[in-house]
Order: sequence, then C-alpha cells, then structure tokens
Amino acid sequence: MTVYKGYKSTLKWAGITLLSFIGLILIIYFFTSRGFLSWFFMVSLFLMCVPTYQGMILSISIDDEKVVVRRPLNQKTIRLAQAAFCAVHDIGEGKSLLFVFIRQRWGGGHRIGGIRSKMSYEEVMDALSRGGRVQDLKVNFNRAVKVPVSMVENGEELKERILDSIDAHHCKAVYD
Repeated sequence: MTVYKGYKSTLKWAGITLLSFIGLILIIYFFTSRGFLSWFFMVSLFLMCVPTYQGMILSISIDDEKVVVRRPLNQKTIRLAQAAFCAVHDIGEGKSLLFVFIRQRWGGGHRIGGIRSKMSYEEVMDALSRGGRVQDLKVNFNRAVKVPVSMVENGEELKERILDSIDAHHCKAVYD
C-alpha cells in the first residue's frame, strides 16, 4: 500500500481556520443575546466549518484494490472494482480534484451513482467509452466521491495511478 501524505501547511491553516470558526461560535453563543442575528451568524459559521474540514487531508493510500482518504476524524474507502468511471476537474497550476462515480446495485441490475439516465449500465459505459456527447445523460457531481489529489504530496502521480487502476479494473470487468 502506497501512502501519500497531506501537506502540513494545508493541515495547519485549515485547523487554525476551523478552530477560529468554533471559537467565534462559542463566543457568540455565550456572550451575546440569542436573537435572530446571533443564531444566523452561528449557523453560517457552522456551515463554513464543513468545507474547511473537508480540506483537511492527512493522507491518501492506494493499493491494487482500494483507495483510502484519511481525514482527522474519519476515513473514506473507495473500492476500485466498484468504480464505474472518473472525471478530473483541473483547477490549474497543478491542482486538480478527482470525481469517482461508483457502480451501485439498483433493483435487478446496476446503475452508476450520480448518473441519471434511461439507459442501462452497460449502455452508459459503452457510450462513455466511445467518447463524444452522450444524449439523455445527466451527471450530478455532488453524488460522486471526491478525491482531492492536489492536497497531498506527489498528487499528479497519485492521480495517474488512480486513473490507471480504475481503467484496468474496468477493462477486466467488461472484457473478461
């Protein structure tokens, strides 16, 4: 299992930001009157804590079967055999985010989480492998598993390795 460590500076600044949000919430809660405005600011600060926590990546591990994204309080495991396909969002300057769409059992067959279509799983995969624009296909990127490969050291190598592994698992599942 290869482990890619998260950047220390990113962890430090995200941790300081998260603690300051929590501190502001506690100050508003204990030292102000609880009117609409104070509750509004507390809820707003709490909602800003969520993306701050998602940016705290301790490490990302990869082996032949799975990818594990570790955060301070939890970890997310992605089985590569269940991944249907990936999409890469290149932010620029070597920063990118990898969206992994997972194959799920639904009814009598399979479907892809985050993809809404009237076609079956096999038809969607054939259309995506041919390339071009696929009609009757709605993609919801919020339902995909996000792997922040730019938040770790050697992120480009990790991105290529994940894409190659998913491609190898997909070829093995389709052509064997």
